[in-house]
Amino acid sequence: MMIKKLKTYIIITFILYFLYVISAILRFDNWANILSPFVGFLSFVVIIRNYQDIRRKRRDSYKFIWLLFGHACISWAMADMLWAFYYYMPFFTPEKSILLTCLYTLPNIFICAAVVLYGYHLMKKWNSLQLLLDSCSIALSLIFLFWIIYFHKDLNLYQILSNDRIINFVNINIDIIMIVSISIWYISVRKGKIPVHLKVIACTSLMFCLIDLQYYHIYFSHTYNPNSMIDIIYLGSFAGISAGAFLEFKYRNSDTKSTGLELVYNVGFTRKHLLLLVCPVLAFAYEGFIIRDLLFFLTIIIIHHILGNYVKLYIDNEQLLIKEKKMNQILEEKIEERTKEIIEKNKQLEDKNEELNFLSKQDTVTALYNRRYFLESLEEKLKTIGERETLAIIFIDIDRFKTINDMYGHHIGDKVLIEIAKRLQSFSGEHSFLARLGGDEFVMCFHGRYGYANMERISNDIINKCSKELEVEQYVFHLTVSIGISIYPSDAKDRSTLMRNADIAMYQAKLLGKNRCVSFDLKYIEKLSRKSDIEYHLKRLQYEEELQVYYQPQFRITDKKLIGAEALLRWNNKELGWVTPSEFIPVAEELNIISSIGEWVMEKAVKQIGLWNRTYDSRLKMGINVSPKQLDHKTFVPNLKKVMEESSVPSEAIDIEITESLAIEGEERIEQIESIFHSLGISISIDDFGTGYSSLSYLKFFPFERIKIAKPLIDTISTDHYDLQIVKAVIMLAKSLGIKTIAEGVESQEQFDILAALGCDEIQGYFLGRPVPSGQFEELFLKTSNTKTAC
Repeated sequence: MMIKKLKTYIIITFILYFLYVISAILRFDNWANILSPFVGFLSFVVIIRNYQDIRRKRRDSYKFIWLLFGHACISWAMADMLWAFYYYMPFFTPEKSILLTCLYTLPNIFICAAVVLYGYHLMKKWNSLQLLLDSCSIALSLIFLFWIIYFHKDLNLYQILSNDRIINFVNINIDIIMIVSISIWYISVRKGKIPVHLKVIACTSLMFCLIDLQYYHIYFSHTYNPNSMIDIIYLGSFAGISAGAFLEFKYRNSDTKSTGLELVYNVGFTRKHLLLLVCPVLAFAYEGFIIRDLLFFLTIIIIHHILGNYVKLYIDNEQLLIKEKKMNQILEEKIEERTKEIIEKNKQLEDKNEELNFLSKQDTVTALYNRRYFLESLEEKLKTIGERETLAIIFIDIDRFKTINDMYGHHIGDKVLIEIAKRLQSFSGEHSFLARLGGDEFVMCFHGRYGYANMERISNDIINKCSKELEVEQYVFHLTVSIGISIYPSDAKDRSTLMRNADIAMYQAKLLGKNRCVSFDLKYIEKLSRKSDIEYHLKRLQYEEELQVYYQPQFRITDKKLIGAEALLRWNNKELGWVTPSEFIPVAEELNIISSIGEWVMEKAVKQIGLWNRTYDSRLKMGINVSPKQLDHKTFVPNLKKVMEESSVPSEAIDIEITESLAIEGEERIEQIESIFHSLGISISIDDFGTGYSSLSYLKFFPFERIKIAKPLIDTISTDHYDLQIVKAVIMLAKSLGIKTIAEGVESQEQFDILAALGCDEIQGYFLGRPVPSGQFEELFLKTSNTKTAC
């Protein structure tokens, strides 16, 4: 019954496709635009019916191949429908629609994913060595052939393609990857007969890739016409894939009961590799006799032939060896089976009992109690606790333990855990017990009359004990821990809440810094709730409606002339109200959306400084804060260059501000930062200098033009002699190195006078100007006649 339905669908599909071909040839564009989506939709129906049948019969991921093919067809159908809509709307141009381009890109992605998934299923059964040899030879030959025919061996042409729409560039590369993959599959088949449906699918997919490459060829030459032969072949490839789906459905529901994957292998003898000779023939036909290119192709073919013989010999020997080993193993097992069966079973039983007993209670690394046993014991203690007794839980987490595993290996990390466990055991007594929760977390339970003061004293003792120097093999570690405290019944009425509250308190200890202990407080729940609300709204952030860039003026200290501004982000959410940057920036970094937010701010700030400098004939500089994740994003530099070019903003009008912690990550990081901005001619400033861990001696190695002295130092410059000396030292050293200094957060005349006397170059703060929106900034600092602007 299902086969008859599918047969009807496939007949209708090809009838409609035939009508489309006639309409396209006779240039009946209206009919062609109507018929095209129907062919794609019916192809989707046939493929999805095949997918549903596979899903009922197979549990592996093979079924998703057809789901991907189906998505390719429906994406094309939707794109054709949108094209038809745009075609009949006079104010739309289909060729310029980004949405339409994206929709037409989806089939490439889905078909490529299907090909990759198919290759994954093959690799599980095929010989990897032979496949590697075939893949390298075929891929090199075909890629070089494309380099000759498609790119004319011109790197500039490749760069031009890459500088065009990124979607077009990605599609071209996907097409080449698919052509190479399909060729590798076909040529690598050495044993078995390829079923018809697999040939049909491979041919139609290959046809799609080749015509797609041809499309981009005429696209760049601006000679594309809708409903031409290219579109006929495009649509034919989807109809062909649906035909392959129908043939596979028949094949699978016949006596074979398979998909045909298991019938072909890449081990054995074949002459298909001679098909590689087609590559030099096509190259010769295209560019004539170029000895270097022909030698390249012939070298690949000869090497493939020679290595192929060795690989075949190796595979044959390996199979013989495997058979021999199996025979020997069977013989040995038969001989020993009778004599060792009872002894082996008894030994296995004893080992299993010991292992189960150990695993049921103890952690395999530290030999402490494990998480499961600890939770069970904690539940029992809560049931038997007396009226005036308490049960205190402390969570202990080793700070930055992952770094030890990453840098020294897990075997060193395990030894560190064992040593920490030994130190913690010294605090375990008759009324307490210790367990490892997993990873770098430990937990202790104290049963008796313990209050917060007792637990904080014990926690501080644990911190002191764990902070002592720890030697493992040739390494010496100085560890820190964070501890969270929760007490029953004060903080919780059940086991789960008690454990959760201790975990929350430990998280707060981590936020405060290293070697801290924190007792649980209900306000921490509120903090987590606030963070959760911020995270929720950040995921649904409306940039233009909610975000706003404020600008704080910067002045030259000698004459109070305006020299520039710093772009500061503000967020006003309808439900949360004004959210401070210190609240939402860390959450945005965790959600990995800081790069998109940073690029939005960067675009606004660059355009604004360009507008101001042109309008008021000034040379103001805009300071833009950049996060580490934004620097690592591959689109950062291209987007910055693009917005500067579009806004006609020179590089000297932009100043990138990076944090002090980023500046001291190491020499490689500094070189990376310098390489990014040196080529653009953009200056770099260190933000919040003096609040981190850097040394003044580092300044001579850094390629920075300006140091921004942190506000906490400026706040106490008139009252704290120590901070005054730090600021003085920074300014003096900066002057000797030719680096400018700017003080942040200047709020009084007294602070201004001290900084002027010390020789500070520039200031920024409420004393001369608060952060304000762009319009207010113009009114206060640019339009006012008595405001001086540095030019």
